[in-house]
Amino acid sequence: MANNPYGLDWLPDLSHRKADVYVALADAIGDDIKRGRLKAGAKLPPQRLLAYTLGLNLGTVHKAYRLATKRGLVSGEVGRGSFVRGDAASNADWPNEDPCSRMIDFCDNFPCPIRKVALVQKQLEVLSKTSNLGQLLQYQQNSAWANHKHIAATWLGRFGVSATPSTTLIANGALHAGFISLLTLCRAGDTVLTEDMTSQAIKGAARRLKLRLKGIKTDDKGIIPEHLDELLRKERVSAVYLVPTLHNPTSTLLPLGRRRKVAAILAHHGVPLIEDDIFAPLLDEVPTPISALIPDLGFYIAGLSKALAPSLRLAFLKVPERHYTDALDCLRLTSWYASPLLMELAGNLITSGDADRLIGEQRREINKRQEAARNAFRGHGLYAAHPCALHGWLKLPDPWRATQFTETLREAGVLVQSAEAFAVERSQAVHAVRLCLGTPGSFTKVTEGLQMISDVLRRRL
Repeated sequence: MANNPYGLDWLPDLSHRKADVYVALADAIGDDIKRGRLKAGAKLPPQRLLAYTLGLNLGTVHKAYRLATKRGLVSGEVGRGSFVRGDAASNADWPNEDPCSRMIDFCDNFPCPIRKVALVQKQLEVLSKTSNLGQLLQYQQNSAWANHKHIAATWLGRFGVSATPSTTLIANGALHAGFISLLTLCRAGDTVLTEDMTSQAIKGAARRLKLRLKGIKTDDKGIIPEHLDELLRKERVSAVYLVPTLHNPTSTLLPLGRRRKVAAILAHHGVPLIEDDIFAPLLDEVPTPISALIPDLGFYIAGLSKALAPSLRLAFLKVPERHYTDALDCLRLTSWYASPLLMELAGNLITSGDADRLIGEQRREINKRQEAARNAFRGHGLYAAHPCALHGWLKLPDPWRATQFTETLREAGVLVQSAEAFAVERSQAVHAVRLCLGTPGSFTKVTEGLQMISDVLRRRL
Protein backbone atom coordinates (compact mmCIF):
# COMPACT_ATOMS: atom_id res chain seq x y z
CA MET A 1 0.00 0.00 0.00
CA ALA A 2 1.34 3.43 -0.93
CA ASN A 3 2.11 6.17 1.58
CA ASN A 4 -0.54 8.84 1.88
CA PRO A 5 1.20 12.26 2.02
CA TYR A 6 -1.94 14.15 0.93
CA GLY A 7 -4.22 12.48 3.49
CA LEU A 8 -6.55 11.04 0.85
CA ASP A 9 -9.71 9.41 2.22
CA TRP A 10 -9.28 6.35 0.02
CA LEU A 11 -6.32 4.52 -1.50
CA PRO A 12 -6.49 1.27 -3.51
CA ASP A 13 -4.24 -1.74 -3.08
CA LEU A 14 -2.91 -2.64 -6.53
CA SER A 15 -0.07 -4.90 -5.41
CA HIS A 16 -1.80 -8.24 -6.15
CA ARG A 17 -3.51 -7.26 -9.40
CA LYS A 18 -2.22 -8.53 -12.75
CA ALA A 19 -4.38 -6.55 -15.20
CA ASP A 20 -3.26 -3.38 -16.97
CA VAL A 21 -2.78 -0.68 -14.34
CA TYR A 22 -5.79 1.42 -15.31
CA VAL A 23 -8.00 -1.69 -15.36
CA ALA A 24 -6.58 -2.78 -12.00
CA LEU A 25 -7.43 0.63 -10.53
CA ALA A 26 -11.01 0.46 -11.89
CA ASP A 27 -11.29 -3.09 -10.50
CA ALA A 28 -10.11 -1.84 -7.10
CA ILE A 29 -12.81 0.82 -7.10
CA GLY A 30 -15.44 -1.84 -7.82
CA ASP A 31 -14.09 -4.25 -5.21
CA ASP A 32 -13.97 -1.60 -2.49
CA ILE A 33 -17.56 -0.60 -3.30
CA LYS A 34 -18.61 -4.24 -2.79
CA ARG A 35 -16.66 -4.47 0.48
CA GLY A 36 -18.16 -1.24 1.79
CA ARG A 37 -14.88 0.70 1.87
CA LEU A 38 -16.39 3.09 -0.66
CA LYS A 39 -19.97 4.06 0.19
CA ALA A 40 -22.62 5.43 -2.15
CA GLY A 41 -22.03 9.15 -2.60
CA ALA A 42 -18.38 9.01 -1.49
CA LYS A 43 -16.05 11.32 -3.38
CA LEU A 44 -13.04 9.70 -5.01
CA PRO A 45 -9.63 11.36 -4.60
CA PRO A 46 -8.71 14.03 -7.16
CA GLN A 47 -7.04 12.30 -10.10
CA ARG A 48 -3.82 14.30 -9.94
CA LEU A 49 -3.29 13.69 -6.21
CA LEU A 50 -4.07 9.97 -6.60
CA ALA A 51 -1.58 9.74 -9.48
CA TYR A 52 1.16 11.43 -7.40
CA THR A 53 0.45 9.19 -4.40
CA LEU A 54 0.48 5.93 -6.38
CA GLY A 55 3.35 6.95 -8.63
CA LEU A 56 1.21 6.67 -11.74
CA ASN A 57 0.85 8.72 -14.88
CA LEU A 58 -2.10 11.11 -14.69
CA GLY A 59 -3.43 9.67 -17.96
CA THR A 60 -3.57 6.19 -16.38
CA VAL A 61 -5.72 7.43 -13.50
CA HIS A 62 -7.92 9.33 -15.95
CA LYS A 63 -8.48 6.12 -17.99
CA ALA A 64 -9.28 4.20 -14.80
CA TYR A 65 -11.88 6.74 -13.69
CA ARG A 66 -13.37 6.75 -17.18
CA LEU A 67 -13.59 2.93 -17.16
CA ALA A 68 -15.20 2.99 -13.69
CA THR A 69 -17.73 5.49 -15.06
CA LYS A 70 -18.50 3.23 -18.01
CA ARG A 71 -19.03 0.32 -15.63
CA GLY A 72 -21.61 2.38 -13.78
CA LEU A 73 -19.54 2.57 -10.59
CA VAL A 74 -18.98 6.32 -10.42
CA SER A 75 -20.30 9.50 -11.96
CA GLY A 76 -18.39 12.69 -12.64
CA GLU A 77 -19.63 16.18 -11.88
CA VAL A 78 -17.85 19.04 -13.62
CA GLY A 79 -16.01 21.17 -11.09
CA ARG A 80 -16.80 18.83 -8.17
CA GLY A 81 -15.09 15.51 -8.95
CA SER A 82 -16.07 11.84 -9.19
CA PHE A 83 -18.56 10.21 -6.82
CA VAL A 84 -19.63 6.62 -6.13
CA ARG A 85 -23.05 5.99 -7.64
CA GLY A 86 -25.91 4.91 -5.43
CA ASP A 87 -26.61 1.93 -7.73
CA ALA A 88 -22.94 1.09 -8.25
CA ALA A 89 -23.14 -2.42 -6.80
CA SER A 90 -25.10 -3.62 -9.85
CA ASN A 91 -22.03 -2.97 -12.04
CA ALA A 92 -24.36 -2.81 -15.05
CA ASP A 93 -24.15 -0.09 -17.65
CA TRP A 94 -27.08 2.22 -18.21
CA PRO A 95 -27.93 2.85 -21.88
CA ASN A 96 -26.33 5.90 -23.43
CA GLU A 97 -28.52 8.96 -23.28
CA ASP A 98 -28.62 9.02 -27.09
CA PRO A 99 -26.62 5.99 -28.23
CA CYS A 100 -27.21 6.50 -31.93
CA SER A 101 -25.97 10.08 -32.25
CA ARG A 102 -22.57 10.28 -30.52
CA MET A 103 -20.74 7.01 -31.08
CA ILE A 104 -21.41 3.75 -32.86
CA ASP A 105 -22.72 1.63 -30.02
CA PHE A 106 -22.28 -2.14 -30.14
CA CYS A 107 -22.28 -2.24 -26.34
CA ASP A 108 -25.96 -2.19 -25.33
CA ASN A 109 -28.02 -5.29 -26.17
CA PHE A 110 -31.11 -3.73 -27.74
CA PRO A 111 -33.40 -5.05 -30.49
CA CYS A 112 -33.00 -3.56 -33.95
CA PRO A 113 -34.84 -0.25 -34.61
CA ILE A 114 -37.50 -1.70 -36.92
CA ARG A 115 -40.67 0.07 -38.08
CA LYS A 116 -43.09 -0.60 -35.24
CA VAL A 117 -44.75 2.73 -34.43
CA ALA A 118 -47.76 2.25 -36.72
CA LEU A 119 -48.68 -1.17 -35.34
CA VAL A 120 -48.25 -0.08 -31.73
CA GLN A 121 -50.20 3.12 -32.39
CA LYS A 122 -53.04 1.05 -33.84
CA GLN A 123 -53.19 -1.10 -30.70
CA LEU A 124 -53.02 1.97 -28.47
CA GLU A 125 -56.14 3.25 -30.21
CA VAL A 126 -57.83 -0.10 -29.53
CA LEU A 127 -56.74 0.13 -25.90
CA SER A 128 -58.17 3.64 -25.52
CA LYS A 129 -61.60 2.38 -26.58
CA THR A 130 -61.75 -0.78 -24.48
CA SER A 131 -64.75 -1.24 -22.21
CA ASN A 132 -62.43 -2.68 -19.54
CA LEU A 133 -60.32 0.46 -19.07
CA GLY A 134 -61.67 1.08 -15.57
CA GLN A 135 -60.72 -2.43 -14.48
CA LEU A 136 -57.25 -2.03 -16.00
CA LEU A 137 -56.66 1.02 -13.79
CA GLN A 138 -57.25 -0.97 -10.58
CA TYR A 139 -55.18 -3.38 -8.51
CA GLN A 140 -55.55 -6.89 -9.86
CA GLN A 141 -56.66 -9.97 -7.93
CA ASN A 142 -53.75 -12.44 -7.56
CA SER A 143 -51.41 -10.03 -9.41
CA ALA A 144 -53.03 -10.14 -12.85
CA TRP A 145 -56.30 -10.14 -14.74
CA ALA A 146 -57.33 -13.71 -15.61
CA ASN A 147 -57.42 -13.04 -19.36
CA HIS A 148 -53.90 -11.63 -19.22
CA LYS A 149 -52.61 -14.75 -17.46
CA HIS A 150 -54.25 -16.87 -20.13
CA ILE A 151 -52.44 -14.89 -22.86
CA ALA A 152 -49.17 -15.23 -20.95
CA ALA A 153 -49.61 -19.00 -20.57
CA THR A 154 -50.38 -19.30 -24.28
CA TRP A 155 -47.23 -17.34 -25.13
CA LEU A 156 -45.19 -19.73 -22.99
CA GLY A 157 -46.81 -22.65 -24.77
CA ARG A 158 -45.59 -21.52 -28.16
CA PHE A 159 -42.04 -22.31 -27.00
CA GLY A 160 -42.92 -25.81 -25.82
CA VAL A 161 -43.55 -25.18 -22.13
CA SER A 162 -46.83 -26.43 -20.73
CA ALA A 163 -48.22 -23.62 -18.56
CA THR A 164 -51.60 -22.75 -17.10
CA PRO A 165 -52.81 -19.46 -15.64
CA SER A 166 -52.41 -21.01 -12.18
CA THR A 167 -48.66 -21.59 -12.73
CA THR A 168 -47.93 -18.38 -14.65
CA LEU A 169 -46.78 -15.01 -13.34
CA ILE A 170 -46.43 -11.75 -15.28
CA ALA A 171 -43.28 -9.85 -14.35
CA ASN A 172 -41.73 -6.52 -15.30
CA GLY A 173 -39.23 -7.96 -17.76
CA ALA A 174 -36.96 -11.01 -17.81
CA LEU A 175 -34.56 -9.66 -15.20
CA HIS A 176 -37.45 -9.14 -12.79
CA ALA A 177 -38.69 -12.66 -13.47
CA GLY A 178 -35.19 -14.01 -12.79
CA PHE A 179 -34.98 -11.96 -9.61
CA ILE A 180 -38.32 -13.36 -8.43
CA SER A 181 -37.06 -16.89 -9.14
CA LEU A 182 -33.83 -16.33 -7.19
CA LEU A 183 -35.77 -14.80 -4.28
CA THR A 184 -38.06 -17.83 -4.25
CA LEU A 185 -35.32 -20.45 -4.30
CA CYS A 186 -32.32 -18.91 -2.54
CA ARG A 187 -31.17 -17.30 0.68
CA ALA A 188 -28.12 -15.12 1.34
CA GLY A 189 -24.93 -17.14 1.08
CA ASP A 190 -26.40 -19.84 -1.20
CA THR A 191 -24.56 -21.04 -4.31
CA VAL A 192 -26.05 -20.61 -7.79
CA LEU A 193 -24.48 -22.14 -10.90
CA THR A 194 -24.52 -20.37 -14.25
CA GLU A 195 -22.52 -20.32 -17.48
CA ASP A 196 -18.89 -19.31 -16.89
CA MET A 197 -19.67 -16.17 -18.91
CA THR A 198 -22.98 -14.55 -18.04
CA SER A 199 -24.77 -11.23 -18.24
CA GLN A 200 -24.07 -8.34 -15.92
CA ALA A 201 -27.75 -8.41 -14.95
CA ILE A 202 -27.47 -11.93 -13.55
CA LYS A 203 -24.21 -11.08 -11.81
CA GLY A 204 -25.76 -7.92 -10.35
CA ALA A 205 -28.89 -9.72 -9.13
CA ALA A 206 -26.78 -12.38 -7.41
CA ARG A 207 -24.62 -9.73 -5.79
CA ARG A 208 -27.64 -7.83 -4.45
CA LEU A 209 -29.08 -11.04 -3.01
CA LYS A 210 -25.66 -11.98 -1.57
CA LEU A 211 -25.52 -15.21 -3.56
CA ARG A 212 -22.34 -17.00 -4.60
CA LEU A 213 -22.15 -17.47 -8.38
CA LYS A 214 -20.05 -20.31 -9.73
CA GLY A 215 -19.38 -20.87 -13.42
CA ILE A 216 -20.10 -24.00 -15.46
CA LYS A 217 -17.52 -24.61 -18.16
CA THR A 218 -18.67 -23.95 -21.72
CA ASP A 219 -17.51 -24.55 -25.27
CA ASP A 220 -18.77 -23.39 -28.67
CA LYS A 221 -22.08 -25.23 -28.10
CA GLY A 222 -22.84 -24.01 -24.58
CA ILE A 223 -22.44 -25.53 -21.14
CA ILE A 224 -20.68 -28.87 -20.76
CA PRO A 225 -23.12 -31.21 -18.96
CA GLU A 226 -20.34 -33.29 -17.40
CA HIS A 227 -18.95 -30.24 -15.62
CA LEU A 228 -22.42 -29.34 -14.37
CA ASP A 229 -22.71 -32.84 -12.90
CA GLU A 230 -19.25 -32.54 -11.33
CA LEU A 231 -20.14 -29.23 -9.67
CA LEU A 232 -23.45 -30.57 -8.36
CA ARG A 233 -21.64 -33.52 -6.80
CA LYS A 234 -19.14 -31.21 -5.07
CA GLU A 235 -21.27 -28.19 -4.18
CA ARG A 236 -24.47 -27.59 -2.29
CA VAL A 237 -26.42 -25.68 -4.95
CA SER A 238 -29.77 -23.90 -4.57
CA ALA A 239 -30.41 -23.23 -8.27
CA VAL A 240 -28.91 -23.33 -11.75
CA TYR A 241 -29.49 -20.18 -13.86
CA LEU A 242 -29.02 -20.71 -17.62
CA VAL A 243 -29.55 -18.85 -20.89
CA PRO A 244 -29.31 -21.83 -23.27
CA THR A 245 -30.90 -20.12 -26.29
CA LEU A 246 -28.73 -17.46 -28.01
CA HIS A 247 -26.70 -17.22 -24.85
CA ASN A 248 -25.64 -13.78 -23.67
CA PRO A 249 -22.80 -12.94 -24.39
CA THR A 250 -21.62 -15.74 -26.72
CA SER A 251 -24.87 -16.37 -28.70
CA THR A 252 -24.44 -20.16 -28.51
CA LEU A 253 -27.50 -22.38 -28.93
CA LEU A 254 -27.39 -25.41 -26.63
CA PRO A 255 -28.12 -28.54 -28.73
CA LEU A 256 -31.09 -30.74 -27.88
CA GLY A 257 -28.84 -33.64 -26.86
CA ARG A 258 -27.12 -31.50 -24.24
CA ARG A 259 -30.46 -30.10 -23.08
CA ARG A 260 -31.62 -33.65 -22.38
CA LYS A 261 -28.40 -34.41 -20.50
CA VAL A 262 -28.73 -31.23 -18.42
CA ALA A 263 -32.35 -32.06 -17.62
CA ALA A 264 -31.40 -35.58 -16.53
CA ILE A 265 -28.56 -34.28 -14.34
CA LEU A 266 -30.78 -31.70 -12.64
CA ALA A 267 -33.51 -34.29 -12.10
CA HIS A 268 -30.97 -36.69 -10.58
CA HIS A 269 -29.69 -34.07 -8.13
CA GLY A 270 -33.12 -32.48 -7.54
CA VAL A 271 -31.78 -28.96 -8.25
CA PRO A 272 -34.17 -26.31 -9.67
CA LEU A 273 -33.46 -24.60 -12.99
CA ILE A 274 -34.07 -20.95 -13.85
CA GLU A 275 -34.17 -20.88 -17.65
CA ASP A 276 -34.06 -17.41 -19.20
CA ASP A 277 -35.36 -17.84 -22.76
CA ILE A 278 -35.74 -14.13 -23.54
CA PHE A 279 -34.22 -14.57 -27.03
CA ALA A 280 -36.37 -17.56 -28.07
CA PRO A 281 -38.88 -15.51 -30.15
CA LEU A 282 -36.04 -14.53 -32.49
CA LEU A 283 -35.60 -18.11 -33.70
CA ASP A 284 -37.55 -19.58 -36.62
CA GLU A 285 -37.43 -23.00 -34.94
CA VAL A 286 -37.32 -23.03 -31.16
CA PRO A 287 -35.48 -25.97 -29.53
CA THR A 288 -37.20 -27.78 -26.68
CA PRO A 289 -36.59 -25.82 -23.46
CA ILE A 290 -34.84 -27.70 -20.67
CA SER A 291 -37.73 -26.69 -18.40
CA ALA A 292 -40.16 -28.62 -20.60
CA LEU A 293 -38.18 -31.78 -19.82
CA ILE A 294 -38.27 -31.21 -16.03
CA PRO A 295 -41.53 -29.31 -15.37
CA ASP A 296 -41.38 -29.90 -11.61
CA LEU A 297 -37.97 -28.19 -11.39
CA GLY A 298 -38.07 -25.58 -14.15
CA PHE A 299 -38.68 -21.85 -13.71
CA TYR A 300 -39.10 -20.77 -17.35
CA ILE A 301 -38.90 -17.14 -18.51
CA ALA A 302 -40.16 -15.81 -21.86
CA GLY A 303 -40.35 -12.09 -22.52
CA LEU A 304 -41.20 -9.42 -25.08
CA SER A 305 -38.60 -6.67 -24.85
CA LYS A 306 -35.90 -8.25 -27.07
CA ALA A 307 -38.29 -9.33 -29.79
CA LEU A 308 -40.76 -6.43 -29.84
CA ALA A 309 -39.63 -3.25 -28.07
CA PRO A 310 -37.54 -2.42 -24.96
CA SER A 311 -40.41 -0.46 -23.42
CA LEU A 312 -42.59 -3.59 -23.34
CA ARG A 313 -41.05 -4.54 -20.00
CA LEU A 314 -43.03 -7.72 -19.61
CA ALA A 315 -41.96 -11.32 -19.10
CA PHE A 316 -43.99 -14.43 -18.43
CA LEU A 317 -42.72 -16.82 -15.78
CA LYS A 318 -43.84 -20.44 -15.57
CA VAL A 319 -43.34 -21.64 -11.98
CA PRO A 320 -43.44 -25.24 -10.70
CA GLU A 321 -46.75 -25.64 -8.88
CA ARG A 322 -45.18 -26.29 -5.47
CA HIS A 323 -43.29 -22.97 -5.67
CA TYR A 324 -46.14 -20.84 -7.01
CA THR A 325 -47.33 -19.32 -3.73
CA ASP A 326 -43.80 -18.33 -2.70
CA ALA A 327 -43.08 -16.88 -6.15
CA LEU A 328 -46.33 -14.89 -6.05
CA ASP A 329 -45.29 -13.45 -2.67
CA CYS A 330 -41.92 -12.44 -4.17
CA LEU A 331 -43.71 -10.73 -7.05
CA ARG A 332 -45.83 -8.76 -4.58
CA LEU A 333 -42.74 -7.90 -2.55
CA THR A 334 -40.78 -6.52 -5.52
CA SER A 335 -43.48 -4.71 -7.53
CA TRP A 336 -46.93 -6.01 -6.50
CA TYR A 337 -47.82 -6.62 -10.15
CA ALA A 338 -46.95 -5.74 -13.74
CA SER A 339 -48.90 -2.90 -15.31
CA PRO A 340 -52.32 -4.14 -16.54
CA LEU A 341 -52.38 -1.32 -19.11
CA LEU A 342 -49.05 -2.44 -20.58
CA MET A 343 -50.17 -6.06 -20.52
CA GLU A 344 -53.41 -5.16 -22.30
CA LEU A 345 -51.38 -3.48 -25.04
CA ALA A 346 -49.06 -6.48 -25.29
CA GLY A 347 -52.03 -8.86 -25.29
CA ASN A 348 -53.63 -6.96 -28.16
CA LEU A 349 -50.39 -7.12 -30.13
CA ILE A 350 -50.19 -10.88 -29.53
CA THR A 351 -53.79 -11.85 -30.23
CA SER A 352 -54.07 -9.63 -33.33
CA GLY A 353 -50.97 -11.16 -34.92
CA ASP A 354 -49.13 -7.82 -34.88
CA ALA A 355 -46.53 -9.24 -32.47
CA ASP A 356 -45.63 -11.92 -35.01
CA ARG A 357 -45.36 -9.30 -37.74
CA LEU A 358 -42.95 -7.29 -35.59
CA ILE A 359 -40.93 -10.41 -34.75
CA GLY A 360 -40.69 -11.30 -38.44
CA GLU A 361 -39.33 -7.87 -39.29
CA GLN A 362 -36.93 -8.05 -36.34
CA ARG A 363 -35.59 -11.40 -37.58
CA ARG A 364 -35.03 -10.08 -41.10
CA GLU A 365 -33.07 -7.08 -39.82
CA ILE A 366 -31.00 -9.22 -37.44
CA ASN A 367 -30.13 -11.66 -40.25
CA LYS A 368 -29.04 -8.74 -42.43
CA ARG A 369 -26.83 -7.27 -39.70
CA GLN A 370 -25.32 -10.63 -38.78
CA GLU A 371 -24.43 -11.26 -42.44
CA ALA A 372 -22.66 -7.89 -42.49
CA ALA A 373 -20.68 -8.91 -39.39
CA ARG A 374 -19.67 -12.25 -40.92
CA ASN A 375 -18.50 -10.44 -44.05
CA ALA A 376 -16.54 -7.85 -42.04
CA PHE A 377 -14.61 -10.51 -40.15
CA ARG A 378 -14.34 -13.08 -42.95
CA GLY A 379 -10.87 -14.56 -43.04
CA HIS A 380 -10.11 -13.68 -39.43
CA GLY A 381 -11.81 -16.81 -38.07
CA LEU A 382 -12.62 -14.88 -34.91
CA TYR A 383 -16.32 -14.01 -35.01
CA ALA A 384 -19.00 -16.44 -33.77
CA ALA A 385 -22.72 -15.70 -33.76
CA HIS A 386 -26.00 -17.40 -34.47
CA PRO A 387 -27.70 -15.76 -37.50
CA CYS A 388 -30.76 -14.91 -35.35
CA ALA A 389 -28.85 -13.47 -32.38
CA LEU A 390 -28.82 -9.78 -31.54
CA HIS A 391 -25.18 -10.12 -30.49
CA GLY A 392 -21.98 -11.93 -31.44
CA TRP A 393 -18.70 -12.93 -29.81
CA LEU A 394 -15.43 -11.64 -31.26
CA LYS A 395 -12.31 -13.46 -30.06
CA LEU A 396 -9.17 -11.35 -30.17
CA PRO A 397 -5.83 -12.40 -31.69
CA ASP A 398 -2.54 -11.94 -29.90
CA PRO A 399 -1.35 -9.55 -28.64
CA TRP A 400 -4.71 -7.84 -28.04
CA ARG A 401 -6.21 -7.85 -24.56
CA ALA A 402 -9.93 -7.28 -24.24
CA THR A 403 -9.68 -4.10 -22.19
CA GLN A 404 -6.97 -2.67 -24.45
CA PHE A 405 -9.03 -3.45 -27.54
CA THR A 406 -12.16 -1.94 -26.00
CA GLU A 407 -10.36 1.30 -25.16
CA THR A 408 -8.76 1.52 -28.61
CA LEU A 409 -12.17 1.20 -30.22
CA ARG A 410 -13.65 3.77 -27.85
CA GLU A 411 -11.01 6.27 -28.91
CA ALA A 412 -12.00 5.54 -32.52
CA GLY A 413 -15.69 6.17 -31.70
CA VAL A 414 -16.96 2.58 -31.32
CA LEU A 415 -18.38 1.04 -28.13
CA VAL A 416 -18.12 -2.70 -27.40
CA GLN A 417 -18.27 -4.71 -24.19
CA SER A 418 -15.16 -6.47 -22.89
CA ALA A 419 -15.28 -10.16 -21.90
CA GLU A 420 -14.28 -9.32 -18.34
CA ALA A 421 -17.72 -7.80 -17.73
CA PHE A 422 -19.26 -11.26 -18.18
CA ALA A 423 -16.72 -13.50 -16.44
CA VAL A 424 -18.09 -15.29 -13.38
CA GLU A 425 -14.71 -16.33 -12.00
CA ARG A 426 -12.10 -13.62 -11.41
CA SER A 427 -9.37 -16.00 -12.59
CA GLN A 428 -10.83 -16.18 -16.09
CA ALA A 429 -8.67 -14.52 -18.75
CA VAL A 430 -10.82 -14.43 -21.89
CA HIS A 431 -9.71 -12.04 -24.59
CA ALA A 432 -12.92 -11.34 -26.49
CA VAL A 433 -15.61 -8.70 -26.83
CA ARG A 434 -19.36 -8.83 -27.30
CA LEU A 435 -20.82 -6.96 -30.27
CA CYS A 436 -24.52 -6.03 -30.02
CA LEU A 437 -25.77 -5.35 -33.54
CA GLY A 438 -29.23 -4.04 -32.68
CA THR A 439 -28.41 -0.66 -31.18
CA PRO A 440 -26.97 1.34 -34.11
CA GLY A 441 -29.83 3.33 -35.61
CA SER A 442 -29.20 2.35 -39.23
CA PHE A 443 -27.66 -0.42 -41.28
CA THR A 444 -25.16 2.12 -42.59
CA LYS A 445 -23.97 2.76 -39.03
CA VAL A 446 -23.63 -0.98 -38.46
CA THR A 447 -21.43 -1.50 -41.51
CA GLU A 448 -19.37 1.60 -40.71
CA GLY A 449 -18.72 0.42 -37.17
CA LEU A 450 -17.91 -3.14 -38.23
CA GLN A 451 -15.39 -1.83 -40.73
CA MET A 452 -13.71 0.26 -38.03
CA ILE A 453 -13.44 -2.81 -35.79
CA SER A 454 -12.03 -4.88 -38.65
CA ASP A 455 -9.46 -2.17 -39.41
CA VAL A 456 -8.28 -2.16 -35.80
CA LEU A 457 -7.97 -5.96 -35.86
CA ARG A 458 -5.87 -5.88 -39.03
CA ARG A 459 -3.45 -3.42 -37.49
CA ARG A 460 -2.22 -6.04 -35.08
CA LEU A 461 -2.70 -9.27 -37.07
